[in-house]
Amino acid sequence: MRLGLCTGFDGLDAARKAGFDYIEPPVAALVPDKPDADFAAVAAAAKKAAIKPEAFNCFIPASLKITGPDANLKALADYVAIAAARAASIGGKVIVFGSGGARAVPQGFPADKAMDQVAQFLRAIAPIANKAGITVAIEPLRKAECNIINLVSQGYALARLVGAPAVLGLADLYHVGQENEPYAAIAAGGTLLAHVHVAHPVTRKCPLPGDGFDYRPFLRALKQAGYDDRISLECGWDSLPEQGPEAAGHLRTQWNLS
Repeated sequence: MRLGLCTGFDGLDAARKAGFDYIEPPVAALVPDKPDADFAAVAAAAKKAAIKPEAFNCFIPASLKITGPDANLKALADYVAIAAARAASIGGKVIVFGSGGARAVPQGFPADKAMDQVAQFLRAIAPIANKAGITVAIEPLRKAECNIINLVSQGYALARLVGAPAVLGLADLYHVGQENEPYAAIAAGGTLLAHVHVAHPVTRKCPLPGDGFDYRPFLRALKQAGYDDRISLECGWDSLPEQGPEAAGHLRTQWNLS
């Protein structure tokens, strides 16, 4: 298991000092809407860093609609091609597909048609991701944040429907907890599970000893799925320099005990 921190490139050194193995910045940090010259400085800094940006989140900006009458598959594919290539060039392996603003179903738009559009989008970008060596991980979001794909089981079902090895699922403890999804649903996905996010499922704070939550059952479900890869802390901090090492240590201990 490798432990990462969701943070921008400006938090890379702090993540390293706190004991994390990698960082997970937003795709916007790759400036996919700008020319290669604008990306050069980002790439140079990332390549010199002691830990790498192995995962990326906040994939598609809300301005690029995936569902509804304004969806533009070519514009989406063009954006993804740049983002995936740039992510891979500096160590990226996974891009998280949450993107609630881009995939949210517009009011009055048929939900089944929107799901078809999401599937079409993922099928279109699967070869692009595969060529770059990137896995796209479908992130279920709680209903308060998005009105489509709210459960890990739904993410798995969509990955099966798309049927591409570069498009798999994700389990986020906070969203799982908010939607009261059973951990058995996570374990049932097996090799479809490609990435994991962790935060306290109620407070969305960092995992700490004495925070009132037992992380072992969730972590055990990951192991039951055969998962032993990246887990990113996507959570709030009172003080990363003070709490980071404690949170990383606590989660690793819970993993070993699960």
